[in-house]
Amino acid sequence: MKEALTEVMREFYDNGLPDDIVPRDVEYVEKLRAATVIKGMRRTGKTFVTYERIGQLIKSGVPLGCIVHINFEDDRLRDLKVSDLRLIDEIHAELYPEYSKEKCWYFLDELQKVEGWETYARRIVDSKRIQLCLTGSSSKLLSEEIATEMRGRSIPIEVFPLSFAEYLRFNGILKQPPRLGFTPRLKGVLRKAICEYLECGGFPDAQDVSPRMRVAILQGYVDAVLYRDVIERHKIASAQALRYTLDYLFHNYARKLSTRNISNVLTSISVSANRESISNYIDWLADAYLVYSVSVMSDSPAVKRVNPVKYYLIDTGLIRAMSVKNDSENGWLLENLVFMALRRGMNRIKYVSNSDGTEVDFHVLDMVTKKRRLIQVAWTINDQETLNREKAALEQAQKTLQIDDCVIVTWDDEAEFESGIKVVPVWKWLLQENLVD
Repeated sequence: MKEALTEVMREFYDNGLPDDIVPRDVEYVEKLRAATVIKGMRRTGKTFVTYERIGQLIKSGVPLGCIVHINFEDDRLRDLKVSDLRLIDEIHAELYPEYSKEKCWYFLDELQKVEGWETYARRIVDSKRIQLCLTGSSSKLLSEEIATEMRGRSIPIEVFPLSFAEYLRFNGILKQPPRLGFTPRLKGVLRKAICEYLECGGFPDAQDVSPRMRVAILQGYVDAVLYRDVIERHKIASAQALRYTLDYLFHNYARKLSTRNISNVLTSISVSANRESISNYIDWLADAYLVYSVSVMSDSPAVKRVNPVKYYLIDTGLIRAMSVKNDSENGWLLENLVFMALRRGMNRIKYVSNSDGTEVDFHVLDMVTKKRRLIQVAWTINDQETLNREKAALEQAQKTLQIDDCVIVTWDDEAEFESGIKVVPVWKWLLQENLVD
């Protein structure tokens, strides 16, 4: 195993960093005797966030020899045992004896693949000489276990697919959001870009490829999550019910659902899955950052229990790749896009059910500033009936909850009403949201 580990480590030093590192809007934090933990779905760019940090270290004068980078999903390390992890220090000292007693940075991708990895990570964190960074594609695996083993000595960082601002930068469209307004030409550029962003999504490797290739890439990501992050990790014997559950979510995202609904649908097509199993499937898909849930806003457990949950998916491009394109879905797709923009921030997100049965899509509480917002999503408000419905629901929640900041996010409509409710096109709202964050 030492030979395989040496080969993997040496390749990093021989190959160096990629040339195409595009900065992400991720706040990278390091603290002595604490692990930086980067989490997110597969292929969202977690490794490139570590590359960006390595580049910063090198630019500041840290020698490459003081940096260790290992991807534990490398097939050459498949049989690695926790006892083999001690070889990392040994191999590094052999490769760079001049730095064996200097401060070093360890970037370990998917270390949780090695059973018993927690004790090794704890030892590294206790060292004054080594600054540790871990990456992983499981929200629970790299939070619950680290919390137990390291007792709060970890700094969590989440990485998502490219935001709209990152998408513009990644594709060379716009370096940074304007702060002094939008020219007519820029509005046209951004309208075209948001159409492409909604269709393609924000996974970095799915950019600048043909539509056929993009669909193949994104469908491959879903398969990887199913097999490697759910089926293998949770030892599921039959994947049929799991696949049907995920398929149902891909076709009913942004709607209110219950495990009973899904169980009844699966039973009707002769797929056996009880409510408990379906609940587990959804929890595991959420753990892998593929699915997100939003419950009704209420302090009452009874109210929460009787009101269904709304589910969203991590990326609109992924939704397009996994379902047949249908223009009637545009409103749901837009709502999913808005949710993910909110999820990137330090926000607690609920939906509001008014006393008259109307709803507001998102009640947003900023966990840092404690500021509250109400956000409604509508593809267009050109139709008077639609405008009246969306506006009335917002106004009722605005009055009941006493929240001033109320917005209707649309595809391209813009307005402001006497009640203080603003209507903002999504391309502008996304860039303003990026500036706020």
